[in-house]
Amino acid sequence: MSRHVAARRAGLALSLFATVAAVTLLGGNGALPRSTPAAGAAVPHATVALSLPAGPAFNGDAGDPDVVESAGAFYAFTTGTALGNHIQELVDTTGSPTAGWRSYTGTTYGSTALPATPAWEAVNTQTSPGVFDYDNHWVMFYDAAQSGHSSDSGYDCLSVATAPSLSSTGTGFTDSSTGPLICQSNLGGAIDPSPFVDPATGMPWLVWKSNDGGSSQPARIWSEELNSTGTGFYPGSAPTEIFYNNTAAYPWEATVEDPSILPVNGQFDLLFSGGVYTSTSYAEGYAVCSTPVGPCTQSDPNPILSSYGTVAGPGGGSWFQDASGNYWLDYGAWSAGCTSYSCGGARRLFVTPVAFDAATGLSFPAVGVAAAGNQGYWVSASDGGIFSYGDAKFYGSTGALHLNAPVVGMTPTPDGGGYWMVASDGGIFTFGDAKFYGSTGALHLNAPIVGMASTPDGDGYWLVASDGGIFSFGDARFYGSTGSLHLNAPVVGMAVSPSGAGYWLVARDGGIFNFGDATFKGSTGGLHLNAPIVGMAANPGGGGYWLVASDGGIFTFGSATFYGSAGALPLNAPIVSMSATPSGGGYLLAASDGGIFTYGNAKFFGSPA
Repeated sequence: MSRHVAARRAGLALSLFATVAAVTLLGGNGALPRSTPAAGAAVPHATVALSLPAGPAFNGDAGDPDVVESAGAFYAFTTGTALGNHIQELVDTTGSPTAGWRSYTGTTYGSTALPATPAWEAVNTQTSPGVFDYDNHWVMFYDAAQSGHSSDSGYDCLSVATAPSLSSTGTGFTDSSTGPLICQSNLGGAIDPSPFVDPATGMPWLVWKSNDGGSSQPARIWSEELNSTGTGFYPGSAPTEIFYNNTAAYPWEATVEDPSILPVNGQFDLLFSGGVYTSTSYAEGYAVCSTPVGPCTQSDPNPILSSYGTVAGPGGGSWFQDASGNYWLDYGAWSAGCTSYSCGGARRLFVTPVAFDAATGLSFPAVGVAAAGNQGYWVSASDGGIFSYGDAKFYGSTGALHLNAPVVGMTPTPDGGGYWMVASDGGIFTFGDAKFYGSTGALHLNAPIVGMASTPDGDGYWLVASDGGIFSFGDARFYGSTGSLHLNAPVVGMAVSPSGAGYWLVARDGGIFNFGDATFKGSTGGLHLNAPIVGMAANPGGGGYWLVASDGGIFTFGSATFYGSAGALPLNAPIVSMSATPSGGGYLLAASDGGIFTYGNAKFFGSPA
């Protein structure tokens, strides 16, 4: 096994074309970036079923809750209270998150997740934590007012703290920052952060709200990719607005806040709160996003959760998933008749199971497609489920196993008698005649694995990480990497030259990095794309390659021929992968809902969608 993170320049042709574009004009405008976005967006699930509890899971104050599970125990992180100042932490060791919550101190004070705050923050202004487990540590995002300012005055900013593990006897997160993560002062401040992981890439993201209430501007919800430790933004990334409070279409949304995104069924389900939180009209809304940066569609004008029975103004909620794969919603709510602290009220913690009526036949999003000759193909899902069509044979899957990390790609053996799957931690799963040559499953990675490719003889393979780090196993040789370079956008895939003596890496902006005998034929690195690049495939002769964007747009370079694209189609789910036929006379595209699109001599044999 060899791990290489530094680009080796001696004797290698290393081409970095992040700002050079040479688009081949083939097949009309299908090979060009479009000036308007493709029509259509994600199709929301038919229903979101909630089994609403009559009473709270915790009867004390627990506003803006975020619940996670670790080692069989549940933890709720909330806005600070007298029970736990700064950020409150509750624990439930009963095995169910619907009852049994308590302070970890066993007393009515001291149950805090943030014992000390940085000097730049005003004390006791910390709210709305968002917590996740990433890169072998726990990360907590939250908001706080800048020192010298009060909350909700336009000066709230986001910050981040970490802890090595969670403990039912107390977890102290540490924030060593000397300044905020982001403030968006021109938009009225930044609040309500919530992290999530894209299962198709293994990369972390953050979603949050601008305008803490101190500005007359509309509330907006933003997302941005996080770095490999999940503690800061990805270098070179920028916030993307994905949602705003459209009071003309949805009058109940006096504001939109407390966003929470859950990847499910190949889509990104956006939960948000709307209205005034100290009123019975406060409620939870729901939208579906096709990618982490949208577009997001709200088709139902009504909330999915509003006041019921003696439960008033439910909001500030978050999705979460337990270790068994069950989905839940946590939220805070007042008692009827008292919806503020001035009357002695409390935002009590409620937890309810959630059932999503899937819009597709997949329980987990598709992450890849691989051609099996001209007469079949495999579709792989993030849980390692394999769907075989045509004469592609099923050799096994990890669909019934508990994985440490999601599957992000697969590649067949040269004779089609087996396949490998790779998870975002670099774990390798072999089936059929695919042999195991090594993995990065036990290593600490600087960035998650996003793809793999095999050598022409099938006696080795490469793994590629989002920072462009290359890991080579078996007879796969190392020809270079971008692991030590500053990238404008993360790497999302790779393709191997016909000889196996080189490879291309492609970044999300379509920038191409070539190593060994892989020749640079052009890139979209200097173009404005309507949708990010999500994959590539090489012409079998090595004289060109295709890039595919999440909207199905195709970009051709060198001798790669344009056969068509999905760029003008209304897609139910984003494209996540492509595969060329053995002759190079066609290609297949796969969407995250398992939808298959075929062009040229690629034939359609079925799909899980």
